[in-house]
Amino acid sequence: MAAAGAAREGRFLLDLSPLLGSGTQLDITHVAETIRGDKWYLLMACLLIDMIGVASYLILILGEFTDILWAPIAGFLLQYLFGSLLVSSLGTLEEILPFTDILPTATLAWGICHLECLSFLRTLLGVQRHERPRPVENHIRQD
Repeated sequence: MAAAGAAREGRFLLDLSPLLGSGTQLDITHVAETIRGDKWYLLMACLLIDMIGVASYLILILGEFTDILWAPIAGFLLQYLFGSLLVSSLGTLEEILPFTDILPTATLAWGICHLECLSFLRTLLGVQRHERPRPVENHIRQD
C-alpha cells in the first residue's frame, strides 16, 4: 500500500497508484470528516481508540512503555473528533499514567457528545458535534 500523501486544496490524499493504477488517490480528509460527522461511525472509531489503548495490557512489561507512544496519537484523535482541549488532555493523561488504560475515555467522550442527558457536560467540557460533510461523487480520485 502506498504511503505517500499529498496536500491539495487543504486535503490529504493517499496515493493508491501502486495498487489501483496511475493517478489513483484516496481523499483521507473526506473519510475522516465523514467518520467525525456520523455518530455511529464515530462510536466505532472511539471503541477502536479505546481498544488500542487497552491492548497495551497484552504486552506485560513493555505495555506501559507503548502507552508513551500511543498517548499523543490518542490525544490528537480526541482533539480532532471532539474539539475539546480538556477531553484530549484527559485522554492523553489517561494513556500516559500507569494502570489507567482501562478507562474508555474516547467512548465516554462520545457519550457526552451524543447523549442529551449529558448535555450539561458537553457544554462544560466544550465538546463539539460535527455535521456530516457534503457528499462528493467519489472518495477515490483518478488523475
